[in-house]
Parts: sequence; structure tokens; C-alpha cells
Amino acid sequence: MTAHAEVAGHTPYPELQRYGLRLFIASEAFLFFVLFSARFYLLGFDKPEELNIVLGVVLTAILMAASYFAHGASKAADIGDVKQLQTQLLITIGLGAAFIAIVAYEWNAAFSEFPMNTPYGSMFFLITGVHVLHLFIGMLILGSLVIQAKRGTITSSTTWKVHGGVTYWQFVDVVWLTVFTVLYVL
Repeated sequence: MTAHAEVAGHTPYPELQRYGLRLFIASEAFLFFVLFSARFYLLGFDKPEELNIVLGVVLTAILMAASYFAHGASKAADIGDVKQLQTQLLITIGLGAAFIAIVAYEWNAAFSEFPMNTPYGSMFFLITGVHVLHLFIGMLILGSLVIQAKRGTITSSTTWKVHGGVTYWQFVDVVWLTVFTVLYVL
């Protein structure tokens, strides 16, 4: 139990926290389901020939690598290796930043290939934009965990926050696999 929880008389409820995270992720999954459904309703399986599938594969590889390092952070938290936890989280954040930079590059080209005022362009920018927003939020969460680790506030009794942050990050990575499939492959 944290010092604050003891002073305030709060009891931690890890199962309730896990349940809350699952509900939150389910609601986010529903949001993406609606976006993917709208894409197929409006466009069927049509996609522009100018779509850069190689760039999509690179983006996918970056996020799969980030997921690997996020998992490493979770393992480091389990064994109490704070230095490794920080390193793994910082690598994950760096890969997230690289992902966002490449998406920005892709958007620059995509504005002329399939503008936002076209059906595919509007769905492409909406879906990738919502995904990038979630990825950025994940970077902020992981960044807060790095700060907490530096301050020594992540202990064996508070590793749940690392696991929760990593779970959210990996959810966003799995969503990208679906985004890639829906926008680039199908």
C-alpha cells in the first residue's frame, strides 16, 4: 500500500484496477470498430493505388519493436530492475516518436495523393489521426512511468501501474495491426 493510501485510509484494489483498464480498452476498441466499419461502409474494399504499403510495413515493424521493449519494461518492473525499466520505457517512447514522425511524413505525401475531401482521404486521416493520438497518450503514460521510476516511486507493490501502462501501449500496437490491415492491405 502506498504512503498516500495509508494516510487517506484507502485500500488498493488491483483487481478493480485491472477491470477498469479492461473496460477502458473495450470502449476504445469499440471506437476503432466504428471507424473501421465506417471505412468499409463508405468505401468497400477500394483503396488508392498511391498508398505506400512499404511505409505501412515500416510503421508496423517499428510498433512491433516498441511492443517488445514495452514488454521488457514490464519484466524489469517485476524483478525490480529500475535502470532496465527506465531504459526499456525510453526506447519504447523513442520508437513511438519515430512512428509519429514517419506518419507525419506519410501524411505530407498523402495530402496530394488522396486529399482529406475524398472519401478514402477522410477515412485514412481520421483513422490514422485517432491512432496517433492514442499512441501519443501512450507515450505520455510511459513518460510518467519513467519519471516515477527515477523518483523511486515504483516498488514491488506498485508495479501495477507499469503493467497497466504497458497493456495500454500494447493495445495501441494491436490496433495498428488492424489499421494497417484495414487501410493498406484490404
